[in-house]
Amino acid sequence: MTPDILIIQDNAGYHLLHGHLHLAMALSSSGKAVVEVPDHGRVLVAKTREGLVVESEGGHLPLLYN
Repeated sequence: MTPDILIIQDNAGYHLLHGHLHLAMALSSSGKAVVEVPDHGRVLVAKTREGLVVESEGGHLPLLYN
């Protein structure tokens, strides 16, 4: 788990607010990274052909950049 990455969740989905480079480094070796989302818990971010997705208990949602 990388504390330098800030992802939040709202009605539109998951948003990467901080730590773009840290996330890229975490994804470079295995293609997956566990990130703590405030007020939501841990989620798995995975690199796919379509882009980055967040896998949580509710399914898969795209990771949006702001």
